[in-house]
Amino acid sequence: MTAEDDGPMDDPYCLDLPRGWTANTDGETTTYERPDGTLRIEITEFSRGLSLYWWVDVYERNGDDWTQIEVGLGASFTSADDAAAAVQSYLDENERSGESPQREQLGVESR
Repeated sequence: MTAEDDGPMDDPYCLDLPRGWTANTDGETTTYERPDGTLRIEITEFSRGLSLYWWVDVYERNGDDWTQIEVGLGASFTSADDAAAAVQSYLDENERSGESPQREQLGVESR
């Protein structure tokens, strides 16, 4: 589903997606993708012991391959709301700039 569709999104984090972005949940991972297929953001839920965590990864398409980028807003999140807020902030910056936010501005490092 896309952000402009009238139907429900497959988005457990209820993000305010830019027009045309899609959300798809498969197991413990929710993937958000830009309509042109050049940027993908994933939130993955995982557990360690009895604790739940959320990890956010950003991928940029480089030809046929995806280059993984780590959002430098925390190694992992202990709250789903905090992970969603980090992704929303990234999306908002992406929409304002019209392209992928500069890695230096977000504290993002290549893996």
